[in-house]
Order: sequence, then structure tokens, then C-alpha cells
Amino acid sequence: MISFSTTQIVDYLKSKDPAIHHFLLEKADRYRQENRGRAVYFRGLIEYSNICSQNCFYCGLRRDNLFIKRYHLDREEIISLAMEAHNNGYQSICLQSGQVSSSKEIDLVAEVVATIKELSGKKGQGLGITLSLGELSYQQYQQLWNAGAHRYLLRIETSNPVLFQKIHPPEQSFSRRLECLQALREIGYQVGTGVMIGFPGQSYEDLAYDLQFFREKDIDMLGMGPYIPHPDVPLADEKKEYISDVFGTSIKMLALARIMMPDINMVASTALQSIHPDGLKMGLKAGANIVMPILTPEKNRQDYMLYANKKHSAFETLQQDIKAAGYEPTLWQWGDSPHYFKRKREQAKGE
Repeated sequence: MISFSTTQIVDYLKSKDPAIHHFLLEKADRYRQENRGRAVYFRGLIEYSNICSQNCFYCGLRRDNLFIKRYHLDREEIISLAMEAHNNGYQSICLQSGQVSSSKEIDLVAEVVATIKELSGKKGQGLGITLSLGELSYQQYQQLWNAGAHRYLLRIETSNPVLFQKIHPPEQSFSRRLECLQALREIGYQVGTGVMIGFPGQSYEDLAYDLQFFREKDIDMLGMGPYIPHPDVPLADEKKEYISDVFGTSIKMLALARIMMPDINMVASTALQSIHPDGLKMGLKAGANIVMPILTPEKNRQDYMLYANKKHSAFETLQQDIKAAGYEPTLWQWGDSPHYFKRKREQAKGE
């Protein structure tokens, strides 16, 4: 594990020297192989609802976006998609939606999770379940954990509280996001977070602080990728950009994260694959070891647009691309974060 100062990180991110780029990728790949091998694990992504109560200025699902058709898959369809994924070799899925924190909604998700665990468990270990549903209460996180979910993704989007407030409406707060991350950790989830890279107003210094934030918060999973504007949101009108090469900076952010946190799980995001034809390959070489193929029904995919021009790659294509990049697509394994188990052992020692 290597530590970098804020100045060092900023210098690496700003550098246009190909030798620096090569150095970071080489070191990240070595750390990744030493700690996670060449395996690439799959999380089948089921975007079961685009209904959202929040109004984030960057997100296409925001409450006030009237240009999308809202949908919510029913209980049977979500379970059917999960079991189809399991039959095809997936050992993990991620259930994702806009944020709806009503008791009725959380009761539904808990029932779906419990049913998926029961049905898939008849064929061995069963499906690992990641959730990404936004900010909920402690009790609701506990309810979903009790139902059988064991990973949770809640992106911070930026660790700068001032910048956070600029891209969210007043009713959303940075402190609340931190409280939710802490609640997930206390309950026992494998905790994932992440940031957008290159959105208006963000600086290289902000990105350096983001990497330090991830390490200070002892995260288990990381999902970050380039900011891609959505035409129907307020942030699309902002032009104050400081990051000159969003794709290249995203790759270097992944590499630095792998070097600084060698035993976490890290996603090669759909946004990374959407912004550049070599996004998957470069993301893997920078240390990513998780991919999330989209399993959302085709009739709904165009309505789950967090950003514009979102790419969809078939499961078979992803496997071929992973092999072509020199890595091993790995089925029938949960692929949990080793950092999580290390963190839990250290926590137990301190109690």
C-alpha cells in the first residue's frame, strides 16, 4: 500500500507525459495481480425502477425531469431476471433504482431480495446481492440486510462539501450522505462509494481529496467514472470545467486508487465504456476487477439514462473483450472484496 500527498496526486493527474501514464498503469496492474489476480467478476445490473424522489442537478432520473417515461418492474419480473442471470453463470447481481424510501417500496425490495436468496440458494451458494437505492434510514438498511443483501453502493459524487451542495438541491446534504455510509458500515455491509470525474467546477485538487477520502473511510468497493452530461438536467448548462482530459484522468484515478487501496473491489464503469471505445480494456489495465453487464429489459433501458449515450454490451461480448485484454472472466463466484474481511477482522480485534 502506497500513500501519496495531495500535491503528488495532482501532479500525476495533470501530467500529459506518456511515461507517467505508463508508470501508473504498470504499477496498478501489478498491485491488482498481487491482491486480486487476473479475475474479473460480474455483477448483473437490474435497473428495476427509474422513479426517484431526489432532484440531483446532474442525473437524468431526477424528479423534475419530465422528458422520461417512468417505470417500475413488478416483483415477479425482478425475480425472473435475477434467476435467469443465475442460470447463465452470474453469481452476483446488483438491484438499482432511483431513490424511493417509502415503507411500501422497501418492504417490496426486502421481499424480492429474500425470495432471490431462497430460490438461488437451492443451487449452491446462491446469488450475492448488491443494492444501490440511495439514502435510506438505518432501519431500512437493516431490513434489507436482514433480507439477504450484503453489499451496498452509495456514491458520494464528490468529497468536497461545498461542491456537493452545488450539484444537489438544498434539501440534500453532504452530512446525510456520510451518515448513510457510516450506517451501512455499522450494519455490516460491504460498502461501496465513488465519484464523478470531470464535472463543471471540479478541480484536480478535489479529485486528490476524493482518493484520500476513500482511504480514510476504509471503503471496500469503488465505482467511479467520467462525468457525461445529460441534456435535460441543470448541470448540462454549466461550462466551468477544469479537467482537460476526462477519460485519461478517469484512467489515472482508477490506477491511483488501485495503488493506494490494493485489496478493494473496483468497477470498470459503464460510463467509462460509454465515453471511449477502449474504456473497458483501459479500466481493467488500471486495476478494475468488476464489470456490471446491464440486465434491465430492453424496453426499459432507454428510460434509465443517468447520462447521455449510455452503452450496453452483451454478456458474451464483455467476456470476449475481457479475455482480449489479458484477464479472466470469472463466473460462479461472488468475488467479495478481501478488504472487507480484513476490515472486519481488525474491527473484531479492537472490540
